[in-house]
Amino acid sequence: MRKIAFLFLLLLSGCMSKEERMAAANAKDDQQCLSYGAQKGTDAYVNCRAQLEASRRQADAALSAASEASRPRNCINTGGYGGGTIICN
Repeated sequence: MRKIAFLFLLLLSGCMSKEERMAAANAKDDQQCLSYGAQKGTDAYVNCRAQLEASRRQADAALSAASEASRPRNCINTGGYGGGTIICN
């Protein structure tokens, strides 16, 4: 059931604004930490939320790096054969 809900949330995220995605992620994190037994306002809850946020940032960074690595490059050689500089953007 959780997998279906997560997939549904993932599909909807393409139609949501950044603020809406953040609110949905916060609600999901809140429910996740509560399901672990952490109560709001406790150190366990704060640590749980911090860990989930750190995991999300790490996953986002990995996805961004993978996307950047697969982006086509446009390179030119400014000096011809045997010299010059290769510039890629």
